[in-house]
Amino acid sequence: MDTGIAGKTEPDHALALRAGDDLEAFGELYRRYQCHIFRFIRSQTPDDATAEDLTAHVFFKALSSADTFRADGSYRAWLFRIAHNTVVSYRKRRDRSLAVEAPPEEIDPDPSPASQAIAQEARGVVWEAVAKLPESQRELVALRYMEEMSMEEIADITQRTKGSIRIQLHRARMNLRGAFEGKDLL
Repeated sequence: MDTGIAGKTEPDHALALRAGDDLEAFGELYRRYQCHIFRFIRSQTPDDATAEDLTAHVFFKALSSADTFRADGSYRAWLFRIAHNTVVSYRKRRDRSLAVEAPPEEIDPDPSPASQAIAQEARGVVWEAVAKLPESQRELVALRYMEEMSMEEIADITQRTKGSIRIQLHRARMNLRGAFEGKDLL
């Protein structure tokens, strides 16, 4: 696939506008966002298999509704909005809170075994506390801190105001701070 002029990567919105008719364009978008969408969904679901199924469903929806994408917004936010709606639908079908395990992270190619063990233990402790947050707070924590999204992107995805998001993130941080009070993570 031609990635653009002089080896530069073609912007998301240009690929997205062609994605409904050009499977190579959609494939490139899939390649760019599959890990991010999976990681976000995995942070909201009980196991890898469920997250894989829901991730596939998100990309199926994205492909089948590619013609509804408007280039006036971010493709990333549009795709995460589909993922958000998919998770909400999944939760409604499940009709109960879910216990979640630590989501996958990008891995350092050459970490020492000791640093791997320490980092994994610390992540596990942190993620246990995050998993105990209410679903709405857990979702915002995943979008803000795992996916490093801006408040504007999160507002677009969740259809909440930036003020509401800030309040919920503050409450999540306070809940986490309380969970770690008196604990030494490292």
